[in-house]
Amino acid sequence: MANKKQKIWRKNFSILNVHYQFVTPAVVDMLLYQPPIFKGILKELVWAQKDDNNIATYFPIEELRKFIDHTLRVIQTQPEMINKIHLETTRRIDVYFKCSARLSKINLKKLTTDQLIEVYQEIIHHQMVHHGWAISTTWFIDSDDEDFSKLLLKKAEALVKGSAYQVADVFSTLTTPLKPSLAMIEELAAWKLVQEIRRNKKAEALFSQKNVILIENSLDKLPLALSQKILAHFKKWRWQPFTYIGPAYELNYYLSLWSGWTREKINPAAKIKELSGYSSRVQAEKAKIFKDLKISPEDKGLLQIAADIIYLKAYRKDAIFFGMYVLDKILKEISSRLDLSLGQTRALAYWEVASALRRGHFPADVLNERRSFSVYHHKNKKGVIYTGAAAQKFLNSLRLEKEVIKKVSELHGTVACPGKAKGRVKIINLPEEMGKMNAGDIMVAHTTFPALVPAMKKAAAIITDDGGITCHAAIVSRELKTPCVVGTKIATRVLKDGDLVEVDAGKGIIKIIKKIK
Repeated sequence: MANKKQKIWRKNFSILNVHYQFVTPAVVDMLLYQPPIFKGILKELVWAQKDDNNIATYFPIEELRKFIDHTLRVIQTQPEMINKIHLETTRRIDVYFKCSARLSKINLKKLTTDQLIEVYQEIIHHQMVHHGWAISTTWFIDSDDEDFSKLLLKKAEALVKGSAYQVADVFSTLTTPLKPSLAMIEELAAWKLVQEIRRNKKAEALFSQKNVILIENSLDKLPLALSQKILAHFKKWRWQPFTYIGPAYELNYYLSLWSGWTREKINPAAKIKELSGYSSRVQAEKAKIFKDLKISPEDKGLLQIAADIIYLKAYRKDAIFFGMYVLDKILKEISSRLDLSLGQTRALAYWEVASALRRGHFPADVLNERRSFSVYHHKNKKGVIYTGAAAQKFLNSLRLEKEVIKKVSELHGTVACPGKAKGRVKIINLPEEMGKMNAGDIMVAHTTFPALVPAMKKAAAIITDDGGITCHAAIVSRELKTPCVVGTKIATRVLKDGDLVEVDAGKGIIKIIKKIK
């Protein structure tokens, strides 16, 4: 029987397709690389890994709630402190991007062992110091019970009281960032490139075909400047779906996409105008609401912090995914020198890499056990990885909070983008599952990430387990103007492919109309 005084651990998140080369630096920066005002509250976490998936990450409930509550107080009482933290976060992300871009151009095979270690440690350092700096606002405040989203919803309700405005519309508009995401910037660049393709008769004829292999083999027959732009776009943006393990896009992804746009005769000029006008359009929408509802400077400040958090979360994720794409190239070289597979090398803790390279060896059986099942316990400044029976024994020694899922006829979550839709459920958690997604389906996911955007663009509505206005699904759904409910916690466990559901994203409600047998 568990000791009543024993701390209770709560599952805070899980991640598909991830490994220890992300995990071990991320855990350290979550606990150590934070602004002084947030440091020292979170002291401990437990990460459970099976195969290439994080099946659960736990925090002591008392520490987790103390950290979230403290963050919310600072946002409301010291907004100038949060603004400074966000400015510093942006600077650190910029540095991480530049570091990753520079290291991606190095010929790793020509490096000595010490030089390779130096390159590896440099990218890991920037991965750590940027990630932890705004982790309190860009993750934790909505990670447990969507505390920040609920605070903002309550604020929106008070602002619209007695007016003709709808809460969901005001909430969505006033927390939308003015600055476009990198995904929007890439899409704008893509449409400008398609516009060039459409203006050249030879290029338009080539891209009007469905045979992508033929298109790729014929690029050298296009004007040199145009073919160079096509290849440059591919090289600049192919990392976007990489997340932690990859793969990145291949050239045929872009050629297929642009071929489809060309055949469908979609007007590039209209798309360019729409994307180019994003910031001014959002600014005008916000200004009208600010004026009509006579919103105070204090409330404007809070809503601006929310918009900054949403932008930073996306930008921080982009930096991590680009960094992991570059890091993977470094890990491939390390794998070669240690005579390990890439999967085995990814199972190394970051602190093990330098010594392994200097010795020229690391036990493969240890890494295989980690990949099969392991538990990483980090407390204060020390981390220990348990494997096999020892991992299960350690996990069993913890007093884990129990999750209870009841039979329900409707689900509730947080409004991410208002609107209504009705359709068949498709569970999409991995890129390889996107093939079953049809236009008009209701996309349901544990969480979303850039590689799933093609499926999100087909969805009549989007539903996720994870939530808060800062999550990827919330950000993308607003850009797509697709109804979205996040933070249901149990959607992927209650719903199945083919279930008929009705989504009222304005109220955050999903009604189950008919369950598939």
